Amino acid sequence: MQIDQLDLETRSKIYNYTKKVLRKYQKGITTGKLTADKFVENILSNGFISDILNEDILSENEFKESYTSYIAKLIDIQNENLSESKKKRFKTTPEKPSIPQRIKLKNLLDSSGYALSIPLEYLNSCDVDGIIKYITTQSIDLGNERIYNYVHKTNLN
Repeated sequence: MQIDQLDLETRSKIYNYTKKVLRKYQKGITTGKLTADKFVENILSNGFISDILNEDILSENEFKESYTSYIAKLIDIQNENLSESKKKRFKTTPEKPSIPQRIKLKNLLDSSGYALSIPLEYLNSCDVDGIIKYITTQSIDLGNERIYNYVHKTNLN
């Protein structure tokens, strides 16, 4: 089983845990001493991930390979964000969603029975696009699992 075949809740838990570990070892990542392969070995030997997934899935080579490429993608995203922030002398705010994007999101939320977990003002344009895609297709791109925590189904009685 590959990581993108898991349900969104499980992927979100794996994403949150993996990001936490990546932040912890950020210096080793930026110097290149820690690779995705080493992370997979360490994370899979750690007991926490076995609380999320059963041992059968964790022992599959296909899962290990997909998890290695997933971690490599997260490392690339993190390194890109770090290099971009170092290049900029002045902090710039991420691109805010356009008015048509906001209207589309609000209409979609109202019609689909979803609600935002955080205020719209804290979302950037890419987050709004990800949320719209999630609500319409029920899928989230790999590496963008944080979107899952931004939206929840409302209880319509």
